[in-house]
Amino acid sequence: MLGEREVVRLIQDNEYPARLIEAGLVWLELEITDAKTNTVRRQRLSKSAFADLILDWRDRRNRSARELAPALRKIGIAA
Repeated sequence: MLGEREVVRLIQDNEYPARLIEAGLVWLELEITDAKTNTVRRQRLSKSAFADLILDWRDRRNRSARELAPALRKIGIAA
């Protein structure tokens, strides 16, 4: 099971735009900031759903970096 420290560390290490509000035994309440609109919403979800959310976030960020790499190399920026 994820503890509060692990949840906070996952949020910080992955630069996920959220803040932990409260943690229960099997659920979390987060304040999630939308980067495009800067709106903040609260969401309560299970810890397993949070794990899926972080994995999806990582995948999307890595995919974006892989898609940008050829263009960055073309203009002389290592990626």
